[in-house]
Amino acid sequence: MRFRPDALCAILCFALFATPAVAEQQEGGSGAQRPKMGLVLGGGGARGFAHVGVLQVLEENRIPVDAIAGTSMGAVVGSLYASGKSASELKAITDDIPWTTVFDDTIPRDRLSFRRKRDERDVLIDFRISFDDRGLVLPKGVLRGQELFLTLAEYLAPARGTQDFDNFAIPFRAVATDIETGETEVMGDGDIATAVFASMAVPGGLPPVERGGKLLVDGMVSDNVPIDIARGMGVDRLIVVDVGTPLHTRDQINSFVSVLSQMQLLLGHKAVAQQIASLSPADVLIRPDQPDIGATAFDRSVDGIAAGRAAALAVVDKLRPYALSEAEWADYLAARQSRAPRYAPKLQFVKVDNNSDLPDRAIRDLVTAEPGKPLDAAQMTSDLQDVYALGGFRSVRYTVGPDPTHAGEGVTIVADGDPTSANWLQLGLGINTDFNRNSSVRLGFAYTDRSFLGTGIEWRSDVRVGSNLLVESGFYTEFGRYSSEPGHTGRGFVELTPFWSRVDTSLYYDNRAISEVRDSRIGARLDGGLLFGNWGELRLGLSMAGVDLDTTVGVPGFTDDTFTDVDWHAAFTIDKLDNIRFPTAGLYTRVSFTDHVGWFGGDLRYGVGSVRVLKPISWGRTTLLLSGDAGTTTNGDGRSLGDFRLGGFLNLSGLDENQLIGRHKLIGRTILYHRLSAEAPIVDFPVYLGGSIEVGNTWDRFNDISLDALRPAGSIFMGADTPLGPFILATGVTRGNSSLYLILGRVF
Repeated sequence: MRFRPDALCAILCFALFATPAVAEQQEGGSGAQRPKMGLVLGGGGARGFAHVGVLQVLEENRIPVDAIAGTSMGAVVGSLYASGKSASELKAITDDIPWTTVFDDTIPRDRLSFRRKRDERDVLIDFRISFDDRGLVLPKGVLRGQELFLTLAEYLAPARGTQDFDNFAIPFRAVATDIETGETEVMGDGDIATAVFASMAVPGGLPPVERGGKLLVDGMVSDNVPIDIARGMGVDRLIVVDVGTPLHTRDQINSFVSVLSQMQLLLGHKAVAQQIASLSPADVLIRPDQPDIGATAFDRSVDGIAAGRAAALAVVDKLRPYALSEAEWADYLAARQSRAPRYAPKLQFVKVDNNSDLPDRAIRDLVTAEPGKPLDAAQMTSDLQDVYALGGFRSVRYTVGPDPTHAGEGVTIVADGDPTSANWLQLGLGINTDFNRNSSVRLGFAYTDRSFLGTGIEWRSDVRVGSNLLVESGFYTEFGRYSSEPGHTGRGFVELTPFWSRVDTSLYYDNRAISEVRDSRIGARLDGGLLFGNWGELRLGLSMAGVDLDTTVGVPGFTDDTFTDVDWHAAFTIDKLDNIRFPTAGLYTRVSFTDHVGWFGGDLRYGVGSVRVLKPISWGRTTLLLSGDAGTTTNGDGRSLGDFRLGGFLNLSGLDENQLIGRHKLIGRTILYHRLSAEAPIVDFPVYLGGSIEVGNTWDRFNDISLDALRPAGSIFMGADTPLGPFILATGVTRGNSSLYLILGRVF
């Protein structure tokens, strides 16, 4: 689920905020003088989609635009139009942008490093708590805007090399606010993507943008409808589009949120009213009627554009006096397109400006841009997404243009380190009950320091408390070249992890629990291996532990024993799943072998091999998950209880958890689930309805394995992806048994 406490804060933030001369007149077909037309596009979040509808009507009626001033969403639409895009192209852009994910700063799982993918398999909440020398570290904005900036930068790529906004197809100004002084900041030069992003940086929602030595936030704070800015660009007439959220009525002020929202609206309302009062009778004011479209309704682009069209058509008679003839319009469009920036230079340099804890080479290795080659904006977006996925960044962006330390023009990659990603604490909660005799609650704590004592070595400590206990604290480091190339094996890793664990296992006879055995271990693992891009891992290692088996329920001494367990192990894992909670695409495969040996005083002599496969196949909102597990034990040791367990939800549903224990295991699953709710922007709360068919068993002796001995099972479940993790309510049935399950935590 894309929902965190910070996402809720972002919604509140969006709800609360909801002078050079124009270039010479465009050449007309008749050459006659006409008034210079200025377009003012106000801020309003998702309500700003209406600007696109207004532009459609202006083009359909051949109304020229000679200068544009925009704030926030008005700056987004205005910059794209000023750079040479048509109204139809803007409509296509609004259709193409994935609004359900563009505000989501969560790193897509297919870009996560393999290390961070492994972390996801623990029962931990996504929300992180970070610290530094001064105490708790809080972000400057509840959203980071990483994906939003890269999306914006890619669409503005042709204009990013034009440093003077007067040289756009249409002269342009973006309006922001200096957060230190509260003064309006008018931006008419520099990097256009950075300027527009600053203009829409909602205070508290997105972090302030540093530009020209100033910290800038959304222009709607100081000048939401920048009529004065457009007038200062030397125009004769103004077309003003106000998409701001109207003041609440008394009936609508019914909660503390609405009171705070009204207070913020009042702060800007007076300034907007004064600006609009300055309009002359010859100017045209357009106020789209959008009573049910809020500032965060980014999934309502179609409705917003329609509202803009309707509002513009309602005043079309006031616009017609400024219309051009067909010949004049053709000349106007030709002149406008001739001025449109088309920037695809050969780069003279590629610079990394990095203030994160990661080395510069980690960034440079993942960026494919090279001096002497043209800039590929789409490839740069992909490269920086890979860099951002390394973790440790507040943002990873790039600027295009000159640099004081290099000759010519090039690209500067600006990697802003995130103090909340240097170290963090995560909490976890897991619940599993069958509403009968089997219930467990698990609490998890994990602390990660990405660079222990500044060494670049990651230190991670995990504590899990419940019916089973685990304490481990390990050190992990990678070496070699960073790469996102498929199959790249240039990076290796080493990991050392001391641990202590305690696991309670129930033993069953004739479907009844007759004994409970506690397995307590203290030891350490030393592993090393190779990474295949971010999707695969080959791991080899050695583990040594002291083991104490005690019978806690049942006949004392039945399984009591103390011994040393030494093993070497190998595993190859492929993890391409798009979602660990409710996967819809990708593949997960793990093949492993563990050999318990007599080295260093080891007392056990047997081997264990296992295979696990998950393959989701989706169409629309429905997913078929094919899954299977198989395992076998060689040279069985009498002191082993059995390394394989079945029982519980999706592990022969209907049985108690881990009811079946054996030295050999085989299970296959066909799981079907359908997402009931459509994907939504900013806050996404998926709910699923599903069922499963399962078949499997465990055996103590290899010769007993047969298809006739397989046990069928099935389940029906309702699931939700919540902030605390997957939540499942299910009923399962197998031959002779049935159970209800309530589960909070990882399932698949």
